[in-house]
Amino acid sequence: MMKKSITCESFLDYQFVSDPRISPDGKHTAFIVKKADIKANTYQSSLYLFSHETNETKQMTSLGSVNSFIWEDNQTILFASVRSDKVKEAIKSGEEIMSFHTLDITGGEAKESFILPVKGTSLIPVGGDNYAVIASFDNERPDVEGLDESEKKKRLLEYKNRGYEHIREVPFTVNGGGYISRIRNRLYLYNRKTGKIEALTDPMFNVAGVKAEQGRILYIGQKFEDVKSLKNGVYLYDTAAKKSSCLLEPGRYLIKGFDLYQDKAVLNLTDGESYGNGQNGDFYTIDIQTKEQKLLLSHEHHCVGNTVTTDVKLGGGQTMKKDGKYLYFTSTVDMDCIIERLDMESGECLRITDKGSVDFLDVKDGKLVCTAFTESRLEELYECKDGKLCQLTHLNDFVQDEYDVCTPEYIEVKGNAPWEIQGYVLKPADYVPGKKYPGILAMHGGPRLTYGPVFMHQMQMFANAGYFVFFCNPRGSEGRGNEFGDIRRRFGEIDYQDFMEFTDGVLKKYPDIDAGRIGVEGGSYGGFMTNWIIGHTDRFAAACSQRSIANWTSMEGSTDIGYYFCKGQTGASHMEDHELQWKQSPLASADKCTTPTLFIHGEKDYRCYMGEAFQMFAALKLHGCDAKLCLFEGENHELSRSGRPKQRLKRLEEMKAWFDKYLMKTDKEV
Repeated sequence: MMKKSITCESFLDYQFVSDPRISPDGKHTAFIVKKADIKANTYQSSLYLFSHETNETKQMTSLGSVNSFIWEDNQTILFASVRSDKVKEAIKSGEEIMSFHTLDITGGEAKESFILPVKGTSLIPVGGDNYAVIASFDNERPDVEGLDESEKKKRLLEYKNRGYEHIREVPFTVNGGGYISRIRNRLYLYNRKTGKIEALTDPMFNVAGVKAEQGRILYIGQKFEDVKSLKNGVYLYDTAAKKSSCLLEPGRYLIKGFDLYQDKAVLNLTDGESYGNGQNGDFYTIDIQTKEQKLLLSHEHHCVGNTVTTDVKLGGGQTMKKDGKYLYFTSTVDMDCIIERLDMESGECLRITDKGSVDFLDVKDGKLVCTAFTESRLEELYECKDGKLCQLTHLNDFVQDEYDVCTPEYIEVKGNAPWEIQGYVLKPADYVPGKKYPGILAMHGGPRLTYGPVFMHQMQMFANAGYFVFFCNPRGSEGRGNEFGDIRRRFGEIDYQDFMEFTDGVLKKYPDIDAGRIGVEGGSYGGFMTNWIIGHTDRFAAACSQRSIANWTSMEGSTDIGYYFCKGQTGASHMEDHELQWKQSPLASADKCTTPTLFIHGEKDYRCYMGEAFQMFAALKLHGCDAKLCLFEGENHELSRSGRPKQRLKRLEEMKAWFDKYLMKTDKEV
C-alpha cells in the first residue's frame, strides 16, 4: 500500500499522551490525551484509562478539558474541570475558583464534588481529608470579603478590566502567562470534609513546587519584593503542629528535584558557581530534625529531567516519583532520556532503561509506567519490564502504518573539539541515489537542550517534501555533562564552529545534498544561532529564524528569564563586560548578512520578546537583504509546540514556502 506523505497539517491527526498515574491497587493507569481541534482552534484534553488486566484502553471523558487529576481510591478519579455555567460565569466575572469532579471508572457520568475557593487546578493528597493546593494569588487584587454580591462583582470586574498594569518587580512577565508583577503561587491547605481552606505561605512568598505525605508538606520557594532569585529555599509544613520550618535557606542552591523520605528531604542541588545556572546537580539529604546536609550521590554528569526536544509533546506529569526506598527519575544521557533509580538509603543509582525518550512516569509497588518516544514513533504509554519499555497503548500506531515516516540515520563528525559532534540525518522520503536534493540544518533551543532520534513533525514534513534534514548537538547542549554544556563567554564561537564542521561532515558523507541549496533554521537559542550564522557566512541559500535573540542587552531587560539567563549563559551583562555582550550579539554582525531570511515570532513571546525579531529584521532590510517577518498575534514562545492549531499550521506553511522558494530551484533556474 502506498503510504501518505507527512504534510504541514498531518499533526492535526496526532494524539498527545501525558501524565500517567497508577491506581492504588495497580490494576489501572489513567492518563491524559490531547488532540488538536482545528475548528475550535484549540486542543481537546480527555482522560483515558488503561487496564493492566485486560490490556484495553478507553476514553473516560469527552466534555470539557481535563488537565490534572488524582486517584481517590481504586475506582474513583478526582479531576479539575470547568463544566457548570455557574462556575464559568463566576470565573468570567473575576472570581478565582475551580470546580472538581469525581468519576467512577466502572461507569456513569462525572459528578461535581466541590468548588475550590482559590484559583488552583492541582490537588496533592496530604493524608485524611487534607489536600495541599498551589494557587495563583494576586497581591494587587481588591479585597472583597464582606461585600454584598453586587458590590463584589462590580469591584472584581473593574479590576479585571482596568486597562493598565502596575510593574514593580523583576520578572514582570512570564511566557504564556502575561504580566505577573505582585502575583505569587501560594500554598494552601484544603480540608474536603469541612470545606475550609487555609493559606500556609505569606502573600509575597512564591511556591515553586510541592510534595506531600502523611501530614507533612515539603515545599520549595522564596519570598521576594523586587527581584526573584533562581535559588529557592526548602520548607516543611507539619499539619499536626500547624507550623512551617525552614530546612534550607533561600539564596544558596538551584533545586532541580526533591522529595520526602522518612525523616529526610532528598534534593538534587547545585550552587551553579562552576558552570552557571544550567549546571547539573548532585543528590543530597537534609535531616528534618537536625537540618544536617549530606551528599547522597554525585550526579552532575547527567541532567535530571528530559531535555530531548520535539514538537509533538503536549501536557505534563511527574518526572520524579518515590516508591519505597527508591526514587525513580528521568535523566538525559547523550541523546536519550532514561529512567534512573536512586536508593535513598545507600545512594546506589541504577539505570532502569537505556534508550528512548521518557517524559513522565509513575511507579507503584515496583510497577513502573511512563509516557515515552521510542524509535521513530509518537508518544505512547509504556510499562518498564526488565529494563525494556513495553508498549501498552497504540493511539498513534496509525502514523507508522499510514504515513511515510523517515528514519533518522546517526552520524558522528570529528572536528576540532575534544568531543565528537553527534547528530542525525533524515533522507528525503522519495530519495533516489545519485539525484541532487536540497538540505536544511535544524538547530535546537536551549542551548542546553538535546536532539535525539525522536519523531519531529517539522523535520518529517520537510523530509517528505524532498529535503535532506540534518541536526546535531553542539557544545552547549545537554546530555554530556557540565563541561560540554558550558559555553559562557564563547557564544557564537565554539558552537558555531561545531555547526559548520557538522555541516561539512554531513555534506561529505551525503554527496547527494546540493551544497548550493542548503538552508538553516532554529528557534530560541536556535534562532540566536540562525541570526549569528547569517552574519558570519554566506554558505546557506536561505534561513528561518524563530523566537530568536538578536541583542543580548535588550534580551536581558525585556524578558521573563533575561535578567539571569543572559549573564548565566553568555557570561556577560549590560553592567559587567558590556563589550563582550555586544560582541556575542548577532545584531552586531547583521550588516554582513546576504542570506534571505524569514523571521517567525509570537506577539506574546515573553521568553524572547518580539523586539528581538524586529531589530534583526530591520537591520537586514536596511542593508538590502531579502527578509520577511511573520508575527503571530496572541502566540508565545511555544508556538511551534503548543501554539493554537491554525497558527501552528500557518507557521509550517510559511517555512515551507520560504525554503521552497530559495532551495527547490536548480542551478539552471537560478
